[in-house]
Amino acid sequence: MNLKLANFFLIVLIALVALAGCDRGQRVMMDSMPSADATMDDAMTDMEKVPVSLVWLVDYPEGAKDVYLEWIASVAPTLQAPAEVNRIRSYDNLEETTPHRFVEFEFDSFVDAMAYMNRPEIAGVFEDLPNHATQVSAHTFIERSDYAKTEAEDWPIKSIIFVDYPIGGKAAYLEWVASVSSALVGPAQVKAVSSYDNYNGESPHRLVTLEFANQEDVETYEALEDIMAIEAELDNRASSWVLHTFELRSDYINE
Repeated sequence: MNLKLANFFLIVLIALVALAGCDRGQRVMMDSMPSADATMDDAMTDMEKVPVSLVWLVDYPEGAKDVYLEWIASVAPTLQAPAEVNRIRSYDNLEETTPHRFVEFEFDSFVDAMAYMNRPEIAGVFEDLPNHATQVSAHTFIERSDYAKTEAEDWPIKSIIFVDYPIGGKAAYLEWVASVSSALVGPAQVKAVSSYDNYNGESPHRLVTLEFANQEDVETYEALEDIMAIEAELDNRASSWVLHTFELRSDYINE
């Protein structure tokens, strides 16, 4: 799951030129589109409206976590400054397994995300990241509407589920999710649930986040009969899945 961010950024730049570049580039792109193609018009509308999350998965250098955190403190103001990014949050893995760190950048749209990453100062931070970590992967996720439970707050504990769909089985998976979503979001212990599809269709195909006020609530929630049944059935519905529990850090709180 490793990814050299230089190569990732090159892909981003190519996408940006095609989707959200300069005004002239956008005019050329729009002029080249068949005006009667409603599907293409809908796709462009979606690009402008669907919320997007850019995710970093990072492993700290062995014995050098403090050095990484010092670097993050030095670049956090740069990462937070652009208007395109709504918020950034970082989390440490409570299990101290890989990935050690989960960082989430939230945008109103794919266009905003591309404009953000095209800024020279942001590109410089992205390119420098592999110099401060042993492993880095970056993924772009588009928000889905499977779950409608969000209590907007900086909840300190976030459970992250990475899911890969079975080959040819995405539709069946989503149908099953629709049937269990009420049970998943119903318990009082979970404060917010969100789901995302990987924009590039790569692994992990799907990101699900569940937010909690404390670790005790996580343990109570996971011990509920309905939740245990959902996790057991997930083995049959996904080709693979993994659950991690992360704790919120303060790197980006003071925005």
